[in-house]
This record gives sequence, C-alpha cells and structure tokens, in this order.
Amino acid sequence: MDFPATLEDFYSNLAVPDSCYLGKKLFKKHFYDNGQLSATDKKAFKEDIESIEWKYTLKPSTINIQSFEDDTHEYLEVAVIQVMLSSDKRHSRIAEVIQKAIPYPVLIVFSYGSSIALNAALKRINRADSNKMVVESCHETGWFSLESPEEWQRSFLDDFKIKNLSFQNFFLFCQDIAERVTAYSCAIHTGAYSLPPSKLGGGVDRSGALKELEHLERELTELRNKLKKEKNLGNQVQFNTKSKLIKDRMNAIKAEI
Repeated sequence: MDFPATLEDFYSNLAVPDSCYLGKKLFKKHFYDNGQLSATDKKAFKEDIESIEWKYTLKPSTINIQSFEDDTHEYLEVAVIQVMLSSDKRHSRIAEVIQKAIPYPVLIVFSYGSSIALNAALKRINRADSNKMVVESCHETGWFSLESPEEWQRSFLDDFKIKNLSFQNFFLFCQDIAERVTAYSCAIHTGAYSLPPSKLGGGVDRSGALKELEHLERELTELRNKLKKEKNLGNQVQFNTKSKLIKDRMNAIKAEI
C-alpha cells in the first residue's frame, strides 16, 4: 500500500472480493428503530454522521468461507459498514450503537478527512433470549492517518488484508480481525506491530493487558495531578515512589505484549 493513501486505497488493500460488494445506503432511522438510543446517542448520530453505507456482505454465497454455529455463537455472515463522519469525537459511542443494533459480526470503517478508525466486535448468543446477540468484546484502533501513517501503522495495514485471515469459518475469520486490531492497540504502546505467537504455546492475554495498561495510565495521571498540588514533602515522596512502581509495571506489560 503506497502512501499517502486514500479510503479507496484502504479498500483496495483490504481486497474484499467484488462478489461481496453491496453498496447499500443505511438510514439513521434504522438505528433509531432497532437500538435503544439515549439522547446523547441520538445527538451523536444527528450531528456527527454524514452517511452510513453497508459496503460488503461476506457470506458463504459471496466468499469461500463457511458459517459457524454452536451453543453460544452464530456466525452466519459478516458485514463491512462504512461511516463517514463530520466530527471524530464520538465515533466510539456511534460504534457501540451500531454493533448492538446489528445482530451479527460487523467491521466498521469510520472515515473523517484523511483518517480512518476501525471497530470490530465479537458477539455471542444472548443466554436470556437465544434469538438475540450480545457484544462479547469490542476492539478498535482509534484514529490514524492514511496520508502519513507511522511505520508500525504501515505494518498493520500491510497485514490487514482479507487473504491473511482464516477462511476456515466466519468465527475464526472474525477472531483474526479482532486479533489484528488488538495487535494495533498494543503497538500504540510498544511502537511495533506484531501478531502474538501461536496460541498453542499459551502467551499473554493481550486484551487483558491493554485494560490493565489503561487503568494504570489513569492512576498515573491522577497521581501526577495530586503531586502538582501537594505541599507536604513526605506525601510528595510517597506519590513519586508509587508513580515509579506504576511506571515499572507499565514497562513490564509493554515488554510482554
């Protein structure tokens, strides 16, 4: 993928087969009717979204990947949905609404100016109502520029292609998407994009490690804010000692992921 790049270059790089193309416009009313939107959600949809397009449908009749069903999961097809935004501030909230409203796996491609953000969710059957799906885990990249990506972001884009995902079934296909988005999130902290080693050998729970990192970052910010206001020397020493322990733990996590 050559840079600077455009949104169309991203799709060319992703290389979804033409047989999967749908190009269907989705109206905001669909989500108002099929989701439980708060007033804040509706405000984000109304003010931030320029257009929503159901770009591709991947199913056994359009791509050589089998559906997957068991007692807890139902992966019959995968949708790729493009959301053009006029503001990049509330895309995570918008993604949450879309993922809850559509009862099967969705890869959302947000576009704002020359930047994109990807969101993918793994879903399972609702234990209380087997006719409904619930989000099991959500994975997102955050915004990055297609015109001037960092080197590790280029590595992610070089890897984020349909041909590199599992074609065994849609469950494994979606897990591969989530794994790559998680690897992207790890690279934000480490500066290097890499997939985890084979699961057969165990390894680190990257999603769990990322959550711990986020918690430690918040804790470190709170400590720094307290330190700025603290006049007592003894308390300053305690805050600095605790800050160092947190930073040491963060560095250890970054080395693991």
